[in-house]
Amino acid sequence: MGLFSILPESLSGLETWMARLFLVLGVITIGPWAILLLYDVLLYIWRSIAHEIPFVGGRARGKARPRAPSLTERPSGRQRRFSLARPVVSVVQTGGIRPDPSDLRFRYIRGESGGDRSII
Repeated sequence: MGLFSILPESLSGLETWMARLFLVLGVITIGPWAILLLYDVLLYIWRSIAHEIPFVGGRARGKARPRAPSLTERPSGRQRRFSLARPVVSVVQTGGIRPDPSDLRFRYIRGESGGDRSII
């Protein structure tokens, strides 16, 4: 085998086949993801080009230019809120002790609808 082999010379054939096996396993693992990524890029390029075709393209029909999906904006245009906050759970008070509303252990944030609150 090569200079960097740790196996004896008699096992060089086994080492070669093991290297080939791991290369094939790597292609099987990464290949579908690479194909999907390539397909997505080509589809986006095709849609962008097709938008510009005169008389039949999206611009000629008054459609909006195709955009890549956004992680921070919904299709309706509203912003998405990313938070690790837990939703507020209504707890029925059975005792006479009321929780202090200015308790600094909890921080409240406003939800998207404006009315619901979450605890962080």
